[in-house]
Amino acid sequence: MIPVFKNRPACEGIDTDYFFPDENQKYEHKEYLTRICNGCPAKRECLDYALEYMVDGFWAGTTSYYRHRLRRQRGIQGKPVMPEWELHKRGA
Repeated sequence: MIPVFKNRPACEGIDTDYFFPDENQKYEHKEYLTRICNGCPAKRECLDYALEYMVDGFWAGTTSYYRHRLRRQRGIQGKPVMPEWELHKRGA
């Protein structure tokens, strides 16, 4: 599922590899991405999406771990990125 935001994301066109941690769960480009996210017109939409769905990587200036904590604090049950019917079809 690819999100569609009303506002154009500032990260559009940036190499997607930047948004995922290395094998040690460190974000090599975190400072760069944080600067981009802080000025992004789609940041709120991006964060809402990343909290609603259990996406991996760096979204709206947050890591997967930080969003997990936010979901827990806010009582949000994140949805799988893959639709439920697809999960059942695959036997998950």
